[in-house]
Amino acid sequence: MNEYFLRKADENLPEIKRREIRPDVSLTVLDKGDSLTVDLGNHYVGYLSFKMWYVDEYIDAPVTLRIRFFETEAEIDHDYSSYGGWLCESWIQEDTVKIDFPGIYRLSRRYAARYVRLEVIHTPKRLSLSDFTFEAETSADESKLIPYKNDDSELEAIDRVAVNTLKNCMQRVFEDGPKRDRRLWIGDLRLEALANYYTFRDTALVKRCLYLFAAADRNSLGFLPAYVYENPIYYTGSWHIVDYSMMYVNTLCDYFNHIGDRETFDELYPLAKSLMESANACLDEDGILVVPEEDMFIDWCAGLKKVSAHFGVYLYTLDNLAATLQNIGSDDASIFRERLEKGRAAAQRVLFNKERGAFINERDGGQYSVHASAWCVLGGVIEGEEAKRLMLDVIGSEESVKPFTPYMHHYTVEALFKVGLIDEAVAYIRRIWGGMVSLGADTFFEAYVPGDPSFSPYDDKKVNSMCHAWSCTPTYFLRKYGI
Repeated sequence: MNEYFLRKADENLPEIKRREIRPDVSLTVLDKGDSLTVDLGNHYVGYLSFKMWYVDEYIDAPVTLRIRFFETEAEIDHDYSSYGGWLCESWIQEDTVKIDFPGIYRLSRRYAARYVRLEVIHTPKRLSLSDFTFEAETSADESKLIPYKNDDSELEAIDRVAVNTLKNCMQRVFEDGPKRDRRLWIGDLRLEALANYYTFRDTALVKRCLYLFAAADRNSLGFLPAYVYENPIYYTGSWHIVDYSMMYVNTLCDYFNHIGDRETFDELYPLAKSLMESANACLDEDGILVVPEEDMFIDWCAGLKKVSAHFGVYLYTLDNLAATLQNIGSDDASIFRERLEKGRAAAQRVLFNKERGAFINERDGGQYSVHASAWCVLGGVIEGEEAKRLMLDVIGSEESVKPFTPYMHHYTVEALFKVGLIDEAVAYIRRIWGGMVSLGADTFFEAYVPGDPSFSPYDDKKVNSMCHAWSCTPTYFLRKYGI
């Protein structure tokens, strides 16, 4: 752990803004077995308090309440009697509390929710619940939010929900999800930072997160951990994802290109350079980046073959880094530009099927995927009309593997914008993020597969995050491209 970088991170610790949400709930009288559902009116992150009081006579034994928190209305009807996922069941948002005396009660744990359901498990007498307050927290300064106006009500709604998603994930760091994980992941950070530049403009929070990762120890191959904890202590994750390590380089380049903070870039550039040297060391005899399957992410997509997509991330990162270094007049720009051109040539030779006009190859077992197509287009392996034809075909094909997460949906949309398919990019945003809005989303989900509302990468949707950082980027696209 690098103590100097950790101190630099803490110099940019944000102020947490708090707001009291008081839902319109009348005093409700309850007995054993009764329940009450409270609607907060929007999705918030924070702490619940309420008043429990006696009705007929003083309550002479503890009252046991089961309190559940739901991010969407659809979750209220989930069957909570069993759980079949592989993530720890404790992520399910519920508390069973005993209240000894009438009065104001405040839960000590932070929750992410729009709806709260309170069920009376045990009580010796009738009781009343009232005075509900939810103390919402975020480090986002809403007074700095750049407004977005559009005559199209659907696009306005998509932007509004995207901003709310980002806001609720902005805490001491850019959290990946305020319900579950509640830590800093590199992949989420990159997308949150992009959205932030066009909305809340909290550049200090981006800087803090860059330094938190810079403080981390790297694995034996020289890659960063995919996530870090920073509260109450600093602790690094054990999973080193190579495409996420490269995303750190992109995040640093984005930061400099948006902010112009040369001091921070110069201080962190040696790390970025080292990460790309580590990736370069993993090239095989054909010039293709090869790492173990478990060291790649790309998407939560069962059966996805990742070699081409992963190599596309490498090329995309080389391009971003070389362009940034060229802008500041660094001699290193030529090093990464040369590697980029060699990499594109290798991808053309090994990964691109010229007869099919697609990235279908032996390395990916002949699989045809949006993932490989989008990432190789973003990496500049093919361009112009050839790239347009591929993107249109792979998205429309019944045979291609499609993205499962808004993380990969983001890069698919970015590829559409890159090749000039503006209308198609907006249509894609409407289909994916507009689809979530049509389901009543106040914030955007961790995973969204049109036509499969029960999908969970964890085998049980009860632990899915319904407010997830990597889902916030429609606000970036709509604002950047003036949609």
